[in-house]
Amino acid sequence: MSVELQRCISALGVPGAVVLVPTSTLYGLSGLALDEESCLRIAGLKKRAPGPLIVLVNHLPPRLLALGLGALWPGRVTVLVERDDLDFPVADANVGPDGRVAVRWDPEPILAPLIAAVGPITSTSANLNGQAPILAAMQCPVPVDAVLDDGLRADSLASTLVDLRGRTVLREGAGLATARAFLASLD
Repeated sequence: MSVELQRCISALGVPGAVVLVPTSTLYGLSGLALDEESCLRIAGLKKRAPGPLIVLVNHLPPRLLALGLGALWPGRVTVLVERDDLDFPVADANVGPDGRVAVRWDPEPILAPLIAAVGPITSTSANLNGQAPILAAMQCPVPVDAVLDDGLRADSLASTLVDLRGRTVLREGAGLATARAFLASLD
């Protein structure tokens, strides 16, 4: 286990901790998905209003497997799912007003041991609100408690966001073709 990974695991043991981690698309600000304080701190760091963050997992909960999400994950597609379909708890700050949570099983290999050690984590791009995403850890514009640096990200697109209820794409990004094929298969 790398020193950086150990630091991130340790940092996430403290309420309100925020770490910088790579995803398969870009660098993100992350905290424990169950940590309300961390979610609020991330919003403040990004200079945006508090609101639900993406929750990154390292497995496919049984109810989501039944929905066919194995066709998307691990992958670059984030899906809005019912909170009750998760097999783990999340902070209320990560639940939208409609009772759903944005979830992704990201294929970035360096995330797997982190999530295995601490449980599901939140994620949002590490840029300040309205600015371009950062593709290298050294570009992070905000102070964080630990950094998991895995070099330059090649992709500057956020994940595609899919609404299962409406069977629509809410945000186009990385994984768009996969998301569209999945939604077409539901009809």
